[in-house]
Formats: sequence, C-alpha cells, structure tokens
Amino acid sequence: MEVRLESRFGDPHLAMNASARWSALALVCTLAAGCHEITAVTPSEGCPRSVVTIAGSGFGASQGTSRVGIGGVEATQVVSWSATAIRVAVPDGAVSGDVVVEMNGDVASGGPFVVLAGAQLCRGSLIPGPAEPGYDAALEELAHDYDRGFHAIAAATTGLNQEVTVALDRAEDRELIRAFLQDTDGWDFAAFAGKPITEALSGWAKVAGFTSGVGLAADAYRYGVLRDTGYPQIEVDRARQQLLRGMEALHIAVAITGTPGVIARGYQRTDVPGGVPATTPLFDGDGNPLPPEKNNGTWREDNSGGLYPNYVWEDSCSRDQYQGWATAYGALWEVIRDDATVPQAAKDELQADARALATVLMTVQASGYDLEIQDADGRPTYHAYLNESAFDRLYLPNLPIKDGFFSLMSTGILGALLYTAEDGLLSQRFVDEYLGSRDLDGIVADNVVGIDFGTQTNYSGSNMAFLGMLTAQHWVKPADARANLATALDVHMYHRTGARALDYGALGMALYDIVEAAGVSGASAYATAQAPTNPDAVTKAVAALRSFPEPPFWDEAVENCDADEIAAGHCVGVDGITEIEHKGKDGRNGDLVAAEAIPWAVRPPSNYHWRTDPHKPNGGGDGSRMLPGVDFRWAYWYGRWVH
Repeated sequence: MEVRLESRFGDPHLAMNASARWSALALVCTLAAGCHEITAVTPSEGCPRSVVTIAGSGFGASQGTSRVGIGGVEATQVVSWSATAIRVAVPDGAVSGDVVVEMNGDVASGGPFVVLAGAQLCRGSLIPGPAEPGYDAALEELAHDYDRGFHAIAAATTGLNQEVTVALDRAEDRELIRAFLQDTDGWDFAAFAGKPITEALSGWAKVAGFTSGVGLAADAYRYGVLRDTGYPQIEVDRARQQLLRGMEALHIAVAITGTPGVIARGYQRTDVPGGVPATTPLFDGDGNPLPPEKNNGTWREDNSGGLYPNYVWEDSCSRDQYQGWATAYGALWEVIRDDATVPQAAKDELQADARALATVLMTVQASGYDLEIQDADGRPTYHAYLNESAFDRLYLPNLPIKDGFFSLMSTGILGALLYTAEDGLLSQRFVDEYLGSRDLDGIVADNVVGIDFGTQTNYSGSNMAFLGMLTAQHWVKPADARANLATALDVHMYHRTGARALDYGALGMALYDIVEAAGVSGASAYATAQAPTNPDAVTKAVAALRSFPEPPFWDEAVENCDADEIAAGHCVGVDGITEIEHKGKDGRNGDLVAAEAIPWAVRPPSNYHWRTDPHKPNGGGDGSRMLPGVDFRWAYWYGRWVH
C-alpha cells in the first residue's frame, strides 16, 4: 500500500510505502525538474544474477548512497552507473515485482520485472558474464578491445575478418593504431586519427571463408549476449549494425559467384590498399572451364551481373572455408530468428542462401556422389569432398570403413544450413537419410580418422574436426544422433587414450576446451545444458584466452630455440624462464617441435591459433601484419553465449 500526496504542479510528494524491505517513508518524484525517473527496464524478465539495464534520467554520475530494488530486494551488485543508465544484477532471493531506484529518499518505479526460476532456465554461460560467479572483467575488457580493433580496422572495408598490414617504416601510423586501441575506448578510427583507416594501412588481405565465417558467428553471439543480458542500448544498437553489415557481406560471398548454391572461397575489394589479384575468366571462348585443370583457388571477376564491380572473388571453396561460412549461417539465424529489430528482408535473404547451399550439397553430382562442394564453372571445387565414401580427394566406396572425419564435417555443415533454412522437406531428408539410412553420426561414433598423427599432426584437420563437432552438436537435434556425437567427442577426440595418443585437453587450445565443455553439457541451439559441464575444460579455455596479448596484436617473430639450443636439444624461452625440450625437426613439413605444447607466455603468434601446431617453439613474421584475434573472439563469444 502507498499513500501519495501530490501537487497539481508536479512537485515532489510524500509517499507512505508499506514494504518492510524499504524505508517506510520516501519522497517519490514525478516529472518535476530535479527528480529522477525510469523510462525502461530491459530485459523485462531474467534469472537471479542476470544483468538488467534501467534506463532513465537524473540518476547521477555515480551511485553514491542511491539504491536499486527488484521485487522488494535490494540489488547490491551494481555493474555500472551513469546519469541515464544503471546496470545491476538481479539479486538472489528476488521475486517478481517492481524495479525501483531510491535516491536521497526519493523513489522512482519502473514497473514490474519477472524473476525467472528453475535449474535449466537459469543456468549461467560457459564463460561467465557480469553478475555470474567467476566473471572476469579484465577478460571481457580484452574482448571489447579486440572487438573494437576488428570492426574499426580489420573489417572496416568489408564487414568481415581480414588481416591488415602496416609497414614497419610507417611508425606514425603504427603508433596511431596503438593509441586508438590502448588509450581510447572509441570505435571511430577516423574521428580519433583525423584520417580514414584506409590511409593508415599498407593493405588488407583477402576475405577468407573460414576465418570470416567464424568471425561473423562471433559477432552474432556477441550481439545476442549484449541484447539478452541487459547491456546499454547504445552497445546493443552498435553490435546490431555491425552484424547487419556482416550479413550483407556474407550474401556477397554467394551472390558474386552468379550461381545459386555456390559460395566463394573468399573475395577482395579492388578499391582499397592491398593489391588486385590477376583474374581468369570462368570459361574460354568455346565454353570450356578455366583453368583446364582445377586448382585450389582462381581469382574471378564479379559474376553477379554487375552488382559488385569493385570486388573480385576466389573460387574453389574448400572444406574448411565452407565450414566457416556454414557456421556463420547457423549462428546468425539462432540469434536473429525472433529479433523484430532485424529487417525481415535480411532474414529472408539469409534463409534463401542457406537453402540453396544445402540443396546443392545434398544433390548427387556427376561423380555419382553428393556432399560435393560445387563451383561456378560447373565443376566440383579442388577440395570439394565431404561424402562418407571419400578419403581426401578420392572415392573409395569398397573400403570396410567410412570416413568419420568427413561425416562429422558434413553433419555439422548440413546441421547449420538446415537449421537456418527451415526447409521441412530437406530437414526430414537429412534425418531420414543422412542420419538414418546412411548413419553419418554412427560413422562418427566409430571413427574420426586423421586427427592424430603424433608430431606429424595437421592441426588444420584438428580444427576442422572440433569445429565439425561444435556445429554438429549445436545444430543437430535428434537424441540418438547427439548421443553418437557425444561418444565421438569423448572417445576419439578430447579424451583419446593410449600411450601415444594426442591429449587435446593439454594443448592450451581454448576452442577445443569450449567444444568439450559444451558437448558434455548437452547445450545446443535447442536447449540449455542438460547435464553438468566439464569445469576443468572451461578453466583451461579461460586461461588460454587470458593469455592473448593486448591489441594491436602484431605478427612479430618469436624464437624460443636458437641454433645452438636446437643442437643441444634444450631451449630457454624468450622470457628467460620457460624450459623447452624439443624433439628436433620431427613435425609436419619438417618443423621443429617441442615435446609438450608451448606455454602461452612464449607461444609464437598465429592468425588462428586453433589450427596452428602448439608444439612449434618458433614462429611469427616481421611484425608488419596486425592479427585481428578472430580465434580469440570466436571462442570467447561462443563461450559467453552457450548456457
């Protein structure tokens, strides 16, 4: 009960508030000057310890002695406070009721907030966010800075992941980039530097499907996290605009080929620094495809009918590049499907492209097999093969086993594309044929070939396997298929056994650890965790992510083992502390490798750590290349999204 005395002029009035948890007498403001008011509470429902944003005015620059209450319980964990927005965690013990802000005895009410409950409903994320136990504010700040560098610099010209270079003799520009990322919190490089980013860089590398795809997936989950957990509206709006730009860029990857169901390996703008690759027509004068012998990527002119005259594209999309693109489709649809602020036309375009890609992938080609990536010249791409009867680039249908590695990749790719397309017939065929009569998930449970060759292991393959497991477990729904996938993750991947088995949990590879943690829990696009996660894997993932350097992340050479140390068989890392025992040049392609994974404190840089051999003590470049940290962003934001 509340008794109010109010002036017709809108002056502050007295109120008798009967709540036992709040002062019995408080001054309640109306819209008079000097009073504070609540205009919105977002979200309008949430779990204990989730973050709520209270928008309004007159809150003051800092909290001081002011208090916030939700459902009659004081919210003591304040995430941020400004004159127009307050972010607080829903307190333990809160019940559904009004959100109120009390300042100097004056109380403003923001209307009802529904407190959710239930073990499944209110699980936290794998990587804790604000107000969740274990939240690491410094790690989120690192992610924030990588996000700023990604969008203001790396993705500035296309909206997708690209590496950039700044020549070593351009000291002023390199310092501008450092100062922008380390001394400011802004997103507009031109406003800071007084010139556009195109004038500060030597050039951009191409857009590549794999890193661009997972980078866009990271943007999707970042937007979803900000939107759903009460971050300031300005941050949500910015993330949405960045996401919409990325969606347009994803559409270019299919539209520029001029062929429905075909996607580019990558592409590049011709009107920005970085050089223009020489192009080859799709066909000669007689209609024969060029080059005569298919290769692993030929640059082509825009084939969209003139939509993208300032772009060229690379054909022959390989398995890993395709996998990255597919991951983007699934993540985007998961986040935007029910979001009314995303234009319907953008949603329709995303679904149509995903449906076309899935249709072609599920079509039997001239080889007599499906699950072949097709190209705009009418041929399969060089590394097209994802069919369970294929091994590398050969079909071997009479072998006593099928290819579990390709089965895993194709299950995840189709899972993501069909989740997005929402095509009933294709989805039913996937369940009946691919998971049913062909038993792709059962093949995966039997074997995941080719991911452990000891010191000769190709970590690009390891990365494809773990991303295949992530996409399959996240977007494949039938329970029996999910059980087979869980078996494969446990037996063939993360917990391999045997005296010489590669221990994927001991490599400091955060994405692998996140895949394990999510897979064990049963979390997916369809449900939050159904079982306890693997906390040790989460701890390892967070530790690896914490070890990334503060951006800008330059590709500088790291030599932990010099020539004398190589000859001696023992090295001391560049920190002067870390002891490294190496195994000689026993790695893939004759690389020098250590007996154990290189600790993060001295690990050489990589443009994507999750596909780089962690045993290589030496690596890096000349320092002119700025790495966007897309590997960090993908693992971090996926971990923040999964509950």
